[in-house]
Amino acid sequence: MKNATQASAATVSLQTMPAVLMLLGQLDTVDMKAENAMLGQVRVQELTLKGRNVGVDLSNLDAKDGSAVRRADSLELTGVITADNLADLLKRKVDKVQDIQVTITPQAVTATGKVKIAGRQADIHLEGVLFDDDGSVYFRMTKLDIRNALFGTAAIGNFFGDILLINLHAMPFSAELDKVVQKDGEVVLTASRHNK
Repeated sequence: MKNATQASAATVSLQTMPAVLMLLGQLDTVDMKAENAMLGQVRVQELTLKGRNVGVDLSNLDAKDGSAVRRADSLELTGVITADNLADLLKRKVDKVQDIQVTITPQAVTATGKVKIAGRQADIHLEGVLFDDDGSVYFRMTKLDIRNALFGTAAIGNFFGDILLINLHAMPFSAELDKVVQKDGEVVLTASRHNK
């Protein structure tokens, strides 16, 4: 798990009675926790996976198409994205923006930074939201203000486009996003396997 998520630390607890069933891919309980891990395109402060009565294909654990888990009574994934994690993502995905500082509140995600336009340094302030669309979680900029001496102030719409954070279809188990909760300083994403 540590290698798969590029985590700085990870703990895994798998339990099955009798234990020999584990060799066949039967897990009564799954409890995994990773710190400073990658979840899709974004680094998360904490990543947890909890499951009950899980059947896995041991030969296919690294699958990115949802086929590693054959069945589960419950399987829930939770990721905690901090303001620093989101700032790191924006630095990597948005060209020429520097010194990004992100603030997360229950009402909004805001960021400030600097960008060079026509050879001059400009201050930017942007606001955005996290949303899901067909099994993927994105960051969408809803407002961008650019301020500098050359242009004055400009307000621009979704200038950078939507930035993909997580594609839930590219995971070892099929999952659907259950909720996105913004708190002071962090966003908590919860996804689970929906048995149909």
